[in-house]
Amino acid sequence: MLFRNLRASPALDLQRYADIDHFRESERYAQAQSIPLTSRDFSVMRASLALPSCRLSLVRTFPRIINGYELSGRLIVVIPMDEVVSTKMNGRPIGQALILLKGSVNCTVFEPEGRLVSILSIDAAMLDQNRFDFDDGFLLLRLPAEELARLQALIRNLLGLAAMEADAMRAADVSLRTQDTLLAGFEAALRAGEMVASGSREPLDRYKIIVDRVDELVGQMPIDLSNEKLADAIGISVRTLQKAAFSICGSGVYRYGRLRRLWSVRRQLRTGAPGLTVKASALAHGFWHQSEFSSAYRTAFGELPSQTLEQARMAKG
Repeated sequence: MLFRNLRASPALDLQRYADIDHFRESERYAQAQSIPLTSRDFSVMRASLALPSCRLSLVRTFPRIINGYELSGRLIVVIPMDEVVSTKMNGRPIGQALILLKGSVNCTVFEPEGRLVSILSIDAAMLDQNRFDFDDGFLLLRLPAEELARLQALIRNLLGLAAMEADAMRAADVSLRTQDTLLAGFEAALRAGEMVASGSREPLDRYKIIVDRVDELVGQMPIDLSNEKLADAIGISVRTLQKAAFSICGSGVYRYGRLRRLWSVRRQLRTGAPGLTVKASALAHGFWHQSEFSSAYRTAFGELPSQTLEQARMAKG
């Protein structure tokens, strides 16, 4: 509903991403990577307002797993703008909490359904003023309902102003004062909220370490490793392996690993690189049985891998 009230303007950048490769370009600034849980009806909306030392965005997301982040000292705040509460971060339920990310953050975010979120990215120069003093890592900030509603209303109003009064936003000090208003609203939320530390919480921390090890093994040996072989390589039981995958990624370890590799193949095929073949790409990512691979690919993406490669080459001319 909120996007219906916004329109692109010289002050507000409004984009629709129709495919995951296009959207991933917008994630490069954070060195994060989204793995969609489905390719069906992919559509993402993003509205962005650039201010002198920060950027405010509104994003309609999609079901996904996110791995990252590397923020180069910046602080990112993710503010829920709807009532979706199913998201987990390193296995921890987020609910309606704000997420604060700074510096190098090793986290896995599981979003089983699309969300409407606002993202406030604060530049390192602003942090150097000791205005927001946080250690690297992530924190959760739980706000009283009225404080969250107040912050959400402030964000809606500022984005609406950028959409409808772009000329005013270009006035001498309006942009700077808008930033001051936004940051003051965030500071008020900090004072009113309750920080939930991201320190040790067994067994979730251990499960995150196990999933990281699975990612490493899949990267080193991109083949369909059985649960038994993966568990043996990590030195845990199959039951613990499966519990770790479900806790952190919301799925069994086999499905998670295969999903990652299928999207990696698709990303490579969509480059349309000269000389690239479907067989070579499939083998490079550990899919040894071509008929099974083609079937799994078609089920995941609604087209054959050869069609993906052909369309990529046609697009390149």
